[in-house]
Amino acid sequence: MRGWDGGSGETVEKNLFLSEAWLRVMGAVGAVSAGVPVALTRGRIHVGQVRELGQSRWVVYGSWPEPSETDLNQLFDRARRAGALAVESRFNMARWPEKTIRAVGGEILEPFGTYVVDLTRDEERLWMGLKPTHRNKIRRAHAQGIEIRPELDPARFKSGLESAYARGGRHNPHSDGYFEALEHHLSPSTLKMSAWLNGAFQAGALIVFDSRRGYYLHGAVIDAPATGAANLLHWEVLRALKARGVAEYDLGGARLHTDDPRLRGIFQFKEHFGGVFEPCCFWRKIVHPWRHRLHRGLERARTWLG
Repeated sequence: MRGWDGGSGETVEKNLFLSEAWLRVMGAVGAVSAGVPVALTRGRIHVGQVRELGQSRWVVYGSWPEPSETDLNQLFDRARRAGALAVESRFNMARWPEKTIRAVGGEILEPFGTYVVDLTRDEERLWMGLKPTHRNKIRRAHAQGIEIRPELDPARFKSGLESAYARGGRHNPHSDGYFEALEHHLSPSTLKMSAWLNGAFQAGALIVFDSRRGYYLHGAVIDAPATGAANLLHWEVLRALKARGVAEYDLGGARLHTDDPRLRGIFQFKEHFGGVFEPCCFWRKIVHPWRHRLHRGLERARTWLG
């Protein structure tokens, strides 16, 4: 992977994850078979098409503010006419309200949420919105001489990402090709920042943004970072997004209720940046029930036959 310099452009897409560019990224890594443009009354979106055993389903990676039942039923009708079995959203950056999904007969696969910081406030109010512990750690990071750079070193970021996943008992699922596709298709809409102390990498953040919201897409932290490194990093992300005219910073997925102390710590870290909790969910809507039952039967038969 080559080095990633921080992007400074903007995208005109209302939601980056509903854009053709995002579907190109997903296509490049084989997550979808094709991108499908869908014309809705409220505008054009792009969804992913996944084909299995000769059948297809639509995958929605983004969302829009205050979706109505009419919006979603129109999407389902388009999918049905195109021959898709189902429409689903299982992506950590889509913000679909559970109430609306239930109202259109969707199946809730998993509830979760995110913290969203209002960047339209002036910088002093943003600073005072941070919890005192975060402000103290940011001051300590400055005192130690932690440096924030508007770039990511690919090798160090990858190593930190693998360490972060390992702490959760998981393997890093993202290939070099995925990050290269992000760079190729979304560079004007990305923000890359990293924290360093005495020439040593401490933490990194890869943010994507559209005209409304910046999203904390990926983060990497070494096993024993200097105190305040990650706090300062995200404070500078807030300031950089605000300078680009982005109205909100979405800190990524958070689970309010968990017995996992690691996840609880991540939740508290995000909460302390002064954002508002926004509940959302993963969901699925079967638009061709009888064909879906047949497809599931074929899947079970394939599994049984080995």
